[in-house]
Amino acid sequence: MELIDRYVYAVTRRLPADQRADIERELRGLIEDMLAKETKEGLPTDKAAETVLKNLGYPALLAARYRGTEQHLIGPDIFHLYTIVLKIVLLATAGGLLIAMVVSFLTGRFSNPVQTVLETIGSLISGVIGAFGGVTLIFAAIERYSPEKVRAEAAESFDPHDLPDVPQKKDRIHPADPIASMVFALIAMIVALYVPRFVGLYWIDMPEGGMIPLFNESVYRAYLPFILVVLVIGVIREIGKLVAGRWTISLSVFYLALGLPGLILTILFFRDPNLFNPAFFEEIHALSNTQDPMLLGMALPQFISRLIIGLSIFGFVVEAVTTLARIVRQAIRT
Repeated sequence: MELIDRYVYAVTRRLPADQRADIERELRGLIEDMLAKETKEGLPTDKAAETVLKNLGYPALLAARYRGTEQHLIGPDIFHLYTIVLKIVLLATAGGLLIAMVVSFLTGRFSNPVQTVLETIGSLISGVIGAFGGVTLIFAAIERYSPEKVRAEAAESFDPHDLPDVPQKKDRIHPADPIASMVFALIAMIVALYVPRFVGLYWIDMPEGGMIPLFNESVYRAYLPFILVVLVIGVIREIGKLVAGRWTISLSVFYLALGLPGLILTILFFRDPNLFNPAFFEEIHALSNTQDPMLLGMALPQFISRLIIGLSIFGFVVEAVTTLARIVRQAIRT
């Protein structure tokens, strides 16, 4: 009885509190029935108890069957994709931070080499931990809310006729596409963090840093959290493509909708009149030694802003038309 008590406790302690008493009674009744059958066949009671409990199996697995729901953060359906994305994200994050450190040394944007190395190591550790946590949370959400997740009860009633059709070639998503996009998005995050320090005009003979930054740092820093959020959304878009593996109507709408925040931020960012550092363009004008109106005053930064905004809107419109055409094609086919 002590062995049976230990087994029942090992099972019920893994169950919700309001279910334990009922399931304990049910489980003890089941064990008694199985035990009676074994002892009728001539087994001693202690050996019969061992046989019954072994047949019932590991307590955690039996508790999972009683619960009726799976308990895991990331299941086997998407675990292989999780490991692929995790490796890419960790390598890209670590590589980007190391490149940033090298650039710091090459450009002389540091006051103390030892301090710079220690800060980079700290940034590397925190960046890798953050990347690991972010990817894990995204895949945990996919595992929790994906409508196509294979559940234990569904696996038992599997019917081959319920399998989806093989997607047409134009609807398939090659893994290299979202993987490459994720790498570029992660590199963009690293670049975004270091833009004020690295992007500008460099001079060998200039005192105090030798660089005129392109952006007004205080204004850029105000936008930085939103830039990082948009880039994270971009990574989520690509993870969605990688997990789905094929274009569907829902994925197309999801992908296009998540591209809208990036367009809005681009417009707001480059329309800010205080974004660019006037000294940068004044130096450009002095170096050009020209009277071209494009290089005078604020004409050049305005032109750059309008060009980037125009290209962003054009790219979004093209993507929207392509997505709409894909949705119409799939709707007609179904």
